[in-house]
Amino acid sequence: MTEEEQLQPPNQLPGNKPQGGIKIVGINLAVFVGYTLLSLLADGGVIAGLLMVAQVIVCIILSLYFRKWSWFLGGLLVLVIGFSTCVAIIRI
Repeated sequence: MTEEEQLQPPNQLPGNKPQGGIKIVGINLAVFVGYTLLSLLADGGVIAGLLMVAQVIVCIILSLYFRKWSWFLGGLLVLVIGFSTCVAIIRI
């Protein structure tokens, strides 16, 4: 057995990498879509904006706590998509 095989966990193949970061970003985007759609149905655009800001702040804090870039990336995507959604809602 080589050193590289010894360092791999027993249930992980050498070519596969864990996909935990993509799940974190996906969950963040799903939460964002959920409260954005609910706020559009309830005519609460301001509430969606406040929730978006809160989610971005929580993502930044969690990225510092867990030291994972995926939390920061999730927050950044929510910020960019949320800002463009707010601009589109205001123009309508």
